[in-house]
Amino acid sequence: LYLNLMGSSNNTVELSGKAMYEKEVVFTPFSRSHFIIAKTFASSLFGRYELGAHLAIEKGEQQYLKMKGGIVWAQTLWFHRCLCVFAMARANKTKERKYMAQAKRIHKELTNSLKNKNLNVLHYVSLLNAEKAALKQKRNQEDNVRKLYNDAINMSARGGYVHDAALAQERFADYLLSSVGDYEEAKYHIEGAIQRYTNWGAMGVV
Repeated sequence: LYLNLMGSSNNTVELSGKAMYEKEVVFTPFSRSHFIIAKTFASSLFGRYELGAHLAIEKGEQQYLKMKGGIVWAQTLWFHRCLCVFAMARANKTKERKYMAQAKRIHKELTNSLKNKNLNVLHYVSLLNAEKAALKQKRNQEDNVRKLYNDAINMSARGGYVHDAALAQERFADYLLSSVGDYEEAKYHIEGAIQRYTNWGAMGVV
């Protein structure tokens, strides 16, 4: 995954190289859970949201991937899963209901985790709030959606989560292009996302 993000591999979401070839690996349930995490991270960061959404809906290894009592990366995994299904709900209107059902469930769990004083998910919930608002936006609510995205960007940046701030800018730019038609501000945020990803060392993403 790191080589993919750094641009040192020809692959983006395929986790194959000298050490392993993903289609030939025989996984244990525990090792497969780590594979799913890496695959989901790659899907989210490289914009392969359909694959990430498929992995989110697919069942398996739940004892390791559950949000409470799972492995240490579980909440980060569920954030990226939720982002992927929100993105697909925006992109694929014919299957919006299917994706929204999954997104709402994960979003609620992360929000409850925040209410239970888990501040590590604060910037995750902030971006997911913006994604949800963008999907449910009604007339004259555009300013609210813009504020939520800007809050998510600033919160991630202040917390030192450079890659998450980049992802928030990327998703904001997508919203501005697809739902608002504000090409000038979208360009600003795309350039900002590229700069943040570059600072993070993820040349493969840019």
